Amino acid sequence: MKGQLSIAETLSRLEEQIALHRDKQAFHAEQKIHHQEEEARHSAELERLLQRYAAFKAAASEVEAVLAPPPAPVVKTVDDSDLGPRPKVSRALGRVVASWPDGAPFTASAVAGAVNHRFAGKLSLVARDAASYLRRRALDGTLEVVQEGRPFHETVYRKPGG
Repeated sequence: MKGQLSIAETLSRLEEQIALHRDKQAFHAEQKIHHQEEEARHSAELERLLQRYAAFKAAASEVEAVLAPPPAPVVKTVDDSDLGPRPKVSRALGRVVASWPDGAPFTASAVAGAVNHRFAGKLSLVARDAASYLRRRALDGTLEVVQEGRPFHETVYRKPGG
């Protein structure tokens, strides 16, 4: 029979397998020791890095708090929706002049610029339009003339009471 081995051959093969598995067991025991050492090294390094991270994060949040910009001032929003999609020039000029601080001087070009900014997309004025409105308000006493205009110098107005 082909599949039959002698007792000596069977013992020889078993000894070979025993030697192989002893070598593998020794190799894996060495690997286990190596892996335990590596795990301990990485655990220590992780702990050190976590401490540094926590310290750095705390310092960064303190610096961020110091360097944070102050809160933005509250800006009043003006609701001009009651004037409609195409407001009248005189009403728009009246709103801008009414919102101007009391006693602060202004010129026609400053008022026209404020109207163009406030009613962007709805109105576009030039200083000449604002000048005629301001002149009429000065004649009816709503505005005071601070300085008369001359060639190349605009008339300066202010609201009375300031």
